[in-house]
Amino acid sequence: MNKFKMMDLSVKKLFNTVESIHDEMYYLDREAEMQDLNRSTNSKMAWFSFLSLGVCLSVVGLQFWHLKSFFGKKKLI
Repeated sequence: MNKFKMMDLSVKKLFNTVESIHDEMYYLDREAEMQDLNRSTNSKMAWFSFLSLGVCLSVVGLQFWHLKSFFGKKKLI
């Protein structure tokens, strides 16, 4: 009877160890998914920043052109 209790205790310890390993593997898998999502988001934000910079520079160019033509018509330049 004592051997069965010891064996039962050993099985419970092993089961807890296996559960702990399973939880850790699940956590690592979720962490890898989150890292991939983070990299993807960073890449998209970098492209958006370059696009935003391009739009801003285009607006500056259009404003410069418009002001130059405006003051050219007024004969101030």
